Amino acid sequence: MPHISIVTSVYNEDAATLCELTLRLKNALSPITSDFEIIMIDDGSRNDAWPNIVSLSQAERRIIGIRFIRNFGQHAAIAAGIDHAKGDWVVVMDSDLQDRPEVIHDLYRRANEGFDVVFVSPENRRDSVLYRGMTRIFYGLFRLLAGHGLNHRQGNFSIISRDVADAHRRVPDRDRFYAGTLGWLGFRQSIIFARRGERFAGHGNYTVRGLLRLARRGIVGYSTRLLFVAIAFGFAVALVSLLMAGYVVIGELFTAASPARGWAGAMLGLLVAAGVTNVMIGLLGLYIADLYERVNQRPIYIVRQYAGRTPAEPLQLTAIAGAGLSREGAPGRPRAGPDVRARPN
Repeated sequence: MPHISIVTSVYNEDAATLCELTLRLKNALSPITSDFEIIMIDDGSRNDAWPNIVSLSQAERRIIGIRFIRNFGQHAAIAAGIDHAKGDWVVVMDSDLQDRPEVIHDLYRRANEGFDVVFVSPENRRDSVLYRGMTRIFYGLFRLLAGHGLNHRQGNFSIISRDVADAHRRVPDRDRFYAGTLGWLGFRQSIIFARRGERFAGHGNYTVRGLLRLARRGIVGYSTRLLFVAIAFGFAVALVSLLMAGYVVIGELFTAASPARGWAGAMLGLLVAAGVTNVMIGLLGLYIADLYERVNQRPIYIVRQYAGRTPAEPLQLTAIAGAGLSREGAPGRPRAGPDVRARPN
C-alpha cells in the first residue's frame, strides 16, 4: 500500500511536460517517502499524450495510466484518480506544472498537523480579467447559495487523507465538483500559500463555456437555495403588481386624469411578469435537468485502457466502466462495470 498517491489529469499535454512532471514529482516525493504512486488520467487527449503515459509507466513501475474513452472533464478525471488511488494520502494536482510538485512537502507537513484536507492558495496567480471576474462571481454565489466558503484563488491543488478519499468515492453525484464535494463532506480543512508555477508548454484548455458549465453544476448540484430566491423574487414582483393595481384603481375612481389611459403601463407590467415567469421556469428546469441526469445513473466516466496496472487491481469504484486490458495498455473492448455505490444504513 503506497503512502502517497498523486492524481493528475492529462489533456493534450506533450511528452516534454509529462517527463518533466514525472522527474519533479520523484524529486519532490523522495524526501518524504519512496513508497508512492503517480496516477495519470488521460481525459480524451487528441495528441500523443497516451502513448507517452504508457512509455512512462513502462519505465517507472510507480506510474499508473488510465485512459478515458472520451473527454469527461477534469473533475471526472479527478474522481477516477481518487477511485484508483491506494495511498494513505492523495495529492490532486494539474499536469501542466502550474501546480508545482515542490509544494507537496508543505502540503504534507500541514496535513500532518491534524487536517484531512489542505488546499493551496496561489500567491501570484495571473489570470485574465474575465477569468478573475467570473471566478469571483461564481465563488461568491456558491458561498451564498451553498453555504460553503471556498477561496476564489484556489484551484484543485490539494492533499486529502484516506478517510476523505473513501468518503469522496461514496458520493454518487455524476456531475462532479471537487472542491464543492470536499466542502460538503465537512472534514477539517486548511490552506497554505505558495507561489504558482509557469505552464511548462502549451496553453490552458478551459473555455468560458466550460467555466459556465462548471458554475451551473456547482451551484445547482450543491444548493436548493436558488429555488427559494426565485420564490422570494416572485412574491416581490407580485407585491409590486398589487400595489400598481391599487394605484390604478384609486386613480380611476378619484382622479380626473386617470393613469389607466393608454397601453404603455399595461404592456410594461405584462412584459415584466412574463419575463420573471420565464426566469422562474428556467431555474426550475435546471433542477429538473439535474434530477434527470441523476435518475439515468450513467457512469461518471468510462475507462478505455490502463497502463501499469491490470483492471483487477483498482479499488471498488463508484460507478465506472472498465476495460479488460494488459498492463502495457493494449486495446480491449470497453465494458460496463458494476454499480457499487454505498447505500445508507
